Amino acid sequence: MDERELQDAKRLVLDHYEAVDAAERGKLAEAFARRTAPDMPWRGMHPFNEQTGADAVAETFLEPLAGAMGPLQRRPDIFFAGMNRIAGKHGLWVVQMGHLMGLWDQPFLGMPPSRKIAFLRYVDFHRVENGAIMEAACFTDLIALAYQAGLQPLPPQTGAAILTPGPRTHDGLLHGAHDPADGQKTMDLIDGMIDELIDLGAASPIEHLKRWWQPDMCWFGPAGIGASAFFKGYHRGHTNPFEEGLEFIRHWGHVTRLAEGNYGGFFGWPSMTMRATGGFMGMPANDSPSDMRIVDLYRREGDLLAENWIFIDLLHFFAMQGVDILGRLREVPRT
Repeated sequence: MDERELQDAKRLVLDHYEAVDAAERGKLAEAFARRTAPDMPWRGMHPFNEQTGADAVAETFLEPLAGAMGPLQRRPDIFFAGMNRIAGKHGLWVVQMGHLMGLWDQPFLGMPPSRKIAFLRYVDFHRVENGAIMEAACFTDLIALAYQAGLQPLPPQTGAAILTPGPRTHDGLLHGAHDPADGQKTMDLIDGMIDELIDLGAASPIEHLKRWWQPDMCWFGPAGIGASAFFKGYHRGHTNPFEEGLEFIRHWGHVTRLAEGNYGGFFGWPSMTMRATGGFMGMPANDSPSDMRIVDLYRREGDLLAENWIFIDLLHFFAMQGVDILGRLREVPRT
């Protein structure tokens, strides 16, 4: 892949962000359309789901968010780009992860405002072709936002409820060029780890962790599951409840996998289908097969993975079981 093409794609996405972030309410669709294809498919987490074109994205997501929390300040922690490494799938993708910060002064999705500073955790994937954004995915952590308003949408989580940090090394914004060999090393490590994880039925025994991860690894999961650190904490805060509560049904693969430098990741739509036969996250058992739309971003350190940032569309996962978490938020009192 030509390095100039990669850098041009990054610049295009950064210019897109700048235009959208600076746009006034009522003009967000116009700003969003400036660098996107007219009928661009956009994937958003529940309740935004799949939209087509700038007008639909603005009406469904951008305008309501700006009305509740705008003007928003973008605070990215990770930014990288690369070609899709999945066989048979092509395209150059640009990824950014961080928080959108604003003053939450008006209701959003039925949630009452905190009337304080609020951080909406997000990760975006943009596929760039011929000088335009051809498709995109935007994962946001709405449950984390609910916690900031003093709401308790789910029973207490097993991991820690925190404002998710960026990389420990503070080098996640890859605006410049990087050695392609480093990106390939990162991608090979992610591929090997994921392939073994699928073979294990999404279980993570200690032998698996030692093979692929640094001992002081950190796992920053979505609100409702929470964050965990080191092998002991990772098992206690995530994998044990995950393996005990869920039955693995099927892995669907990913829309894209890419890496640059020490960073890489993927998203699936959906990634897996699970059944909550033992109950999950404090919710009752349910036999309905339910899809998990998942993002995983990774930082490699040497020959092992060191940090992992995860988004899971839990609102969609529970909606497939007949549970309306957003509806519950309108009824649950503040803590």
